Amino acid sequence: MKQKKKGARVWLCVALVLCLISMVGASLIQTGNHSIRIKKMYWESPAGALLSADLWIPANATAENKAPAVVTVEGWYNNKEMQDAYTLELARRGYVVLTLDLHGHGNSEALPQDRLYDGAVGVDGAVQMVASLPYVDTSRIGVTGHSSGGTAANMAVALDNERETPLIACVLQQAGDWQDDTGGDHSGDYGTRSVGIIASEYDDFYFGTYDAAGNMLTTPKQFLETEGAQRFLNFNEDVSTFEGPAEGGKYYTRDFDGKTALRVIYRPTCIHPAVTFSTECVGYAIDFFEQTLGAPNALPVQDQIWPVKVAFTALGLVGFFLFMVSFAICLLDAEYFSVLKAQDKVLAAPVKDGAGRLWFFGLMVVSMLFSGFSYIYCMRHVYSNTTEFFPQTASLTIGVWSLACGVFALILMIVYYFAYGRSHGFDACATGLCLPLKKLWRTIVLAVLVIVCSYGIVFFADYFFQTDFRIWVFGIKVFGSDKVLIALRYLPFFLVFYVINSISINCFNYNTIGGEVGNTLLEALANSFACMVIVAVQYGYFYATSRQFFGLSEGERILPIWLFTVIPILFGAAIVSRILYKKTRNPYLAGFINAMFVTLFTCTNTFTTLSAGTLIATTF
Repeated sequence: MKQKKKGARVWLCVALVLCLISMVGASLIQTGNHSIRIKKMYWESPAGALLSADLWIPANATAENKAPAVVTVEGWYNNKEMQDAYTLELARRGYVVLTLDLHGHGNSEALPQDRLYDGAVGVDGAVQMVASLPYVDTSRIGVTGHSSGGTAANMAVALDNERETPLIACVLQQAGDWQDDTGGDHSGDYGTRSVGIIASEYDDFYFGTYDAAGNMLTTPKQFLETEGAQRFLNFNEDVSTFEGPAEGGKYYTRDFDGKTALRVIYRPTCIHPAVTFSTECVGYAIDFFEQTLGAPNALPVQDQIWPVKVAFTALGLVGFFLFMVSFAICLLDAEYFSVLKAQDKVLAAPVKDGAGRLWFFGLMVVSMLFSGFSYIYCMRHVYSNTTEFFPQTASLTIGVWSLACGVFALILMIVYYFAYGRSHGFDACATGLCLPLKKLWRTIVLAVLVIVCSYGIVFFADYFFQTDFRIWVFGIKVFGSDKVLIALRYLPFFLVFYVINSISINCFNYNTIGGEVGNTLLEALANSFACMVIVAVQYGYFYATSRQFFGLSEGERILPIWLFTVIPILFGAAIVSRILYKKTRNPYLAGFINAMFVTLFTCTNTFTTLSAGTLIATTF
């Protein structure tokens, strides 16, 4: 027993060391060993709401030696950290970079629905802020944004045209084109500005053409053949004057009173969200701004170190989850929580006959089928139905789906108990299902303490090192008090699922099938398998046919993308659940911890704007 206690403490120390290495390593990479200053900024936008951004200031930018600047903008359901790769590589090359949370995203305040697009969702305010800095060359300001961040940049260009002296010199669209999220066409607004488009051949949202009924006529792979692409490359002039065919990666130039402007369409083969996590696409941005603004510290396109930062922040993810589990186990040794420890070894229940195995695998298959089909249903019918009380689209959609899956799992367990379990020796209370109120209360206190301390490490990383823990779309980040209040509204959805899920995995399905490790992996796979199939079907079909399998509505386009974070969460939740159950014979502890983590994770990584999802959905 002493050896086991020591083991948990050792793993706790390992977790803290991994988190510290992550913080220090990521900080040194992003600051270029302290040659780049990073400042957190909050200011009132022209629309009258708070904007949040990070300002990256390279050492070469001074009042005497003004530097070009770039505003980087994240996409819908994202936050500014999703632009890390672009921000870091541009700052390394001497650009001042302001990376922005759009209104309602990250830590920026939301605007009401009827004013959602005031000030280009915050981009115009960011451009004005950058232009006011004494070390920025106001004649060399660029904007680049991913997806809706790029379409918001188009709105900012339209506003910029109203100035006596426009501020935006160039725009790079990451997985976006000349439209905005209301369907407005800004192709005629670019004027003499240089503009580039990163148009993937397998983009989930953009670069297809459609008939009046919404049927796809040309796929993203055929984008260069379209009249729209050719008109763009022809500086919005009649395509009959365009000397084709259009070529990807070629710079098309035009002189305007001695000023040379360019148009270019880059053609990677990644999917829509991968444009933010691609050395190829980041390389396009490096080259584009070198051509249009001129890099003070020019470096080869291939010289990219952002993947090293990702390695450090991913290491922090490992440390975070290792801390969460080992800290919970260590706290069981505290006098107040010791009553929660299992009094004897928690053993897998024997499966006595073939009927028992049939029930195990049969209910597993049924639950996976329900998970997959109910997710698709929720994406088609719940998506974008936000309210004043539930102002986050992703949190509501995933929350309702989780609730449905939890209720369905409860029904399956009841059916199993009365149809087979009760007559074959299944004792619910012996598995820990019946928990005294005293233990239940201490379970809740322990779970809250684990989450608070785990996120305390994230806030420590942000305050002292200006880093967090993430890899691609999976990010654990800091948040404001407003997100806590929002998370409390969604918490019941996730509590129902993760508590019932833990009961199912441990009280009903911890048995000898598959052995000790195999049974845990089977449960983890069952949790996430339907989601894996949906992603595989969507993108297998997309790459084979250039068309999406699930349809062209916005909800159907985004449904596999959201699963990129859901899959590891569901897989990991089963493992965390089993580890803690074996220490406590208590299915509720892991259920509470998983539910609170997933709620905070979801509510702090999506956008908060009342009914805004409905407006976006109408353009697809």
